[in-house]
Amino acid sequence: MRRRVMKGTTPLAARTVVAGLIGLAVAAVMAEAPKQAPLPRLRWPVAVIAHRAGAGVAPENTLAAIREAIRLKVDYVEIDVRATSDGALVIMHDSSVDRTTNGHGKVSELTLAEVRSLRVANAFGPAFDGQKVPTLDEALEACRGKVNVYLDHKDGDTGKVLAAVRKHRMERRVVVYNGVDGVREWKRRAPGIPVMPSLPGEFRRPGGVAAFLAACPAEVLDGHVITWSRELVDDAHAAGSMVYVDVMGPTDTPEGYAAAMALGVDGLQTDHPERLIAYLRDHRRNTVR
Repeated sequence: MRRRVMKGTTPLAARTVVAGLIGLAVAAVMAEAPKQAPLPRLRWPVAVIAHRAGAGVAPENTLAAIREAIRLKVDYVEIDVRATSDGALVIMHDSSVDRTTNGHGKVSELTLAEVRSLRVANAFGPAFDGQKVPTLDEALEACRGKVNVYLDHKDGDTGKVLAAVRKHRMERRVVVYNGVDGVREWKRRAPGIPVMPSLPGEFRRPGGVAAFLAACPAEVLDGHVITWSRELVDDAHAAGSMVYVDVMGPTDTPEGYAAAMALGVDGLQTDHPERLIAYLRDHRRNTVR
């Protein structure tokens, strides 16, 4: 059958025009996709993330823990943000102050003054006595220019948290962790700040990671190391996302770190950054390049 070409063109020219139109269509689709925000720079081959600023080396979520994490040269301190009854933003993992301080009650039912009057429990020796619950402002100021922040936005007004990040000029040093709705809100308000949700269980299947990221664009995915496989990590990378895994608890050991790295993950969150850094240093020495 004789092929028809566009009038006044050669077959080669016609193919060139068609290829150009296809290229324009692909570019249009790509333009509609959310732009990935750049992630902070790292010191280590994989991101070393101090969980609750290093809960295994200092009283969790305190300025002392942040300073210790900085001394250890971690890549990120992970801190948890909550709002007091009068709308102030403080660093506290639990919804109540009972476990980590000498006080009682929910953070959301206490004023900032009441939270600030409490002493943080200390099992790490006299060098860490007298720690108070820090505000988000204090924590960000302690981190600025020294360490990246993995910001677990537990609750509190998103606009206020974002304003604090901007006030301390930490937009390029922060990754925000939240649920799906929260991640979408952060992307709407601050598309230049990278976000990180956990990968829901129903998406831990072939094709599931790409489907989840299409519905909830994110620069990083999170989850405990035991919930990830090499195939899922590869799927995340193929879809344009990095993977930071939790290795707290029984997996917070050299064997756990080795298992996590064998999956090809991009970051490890640990209560013991000193152990992970020692492992990475030894691993680097013993790796033939």
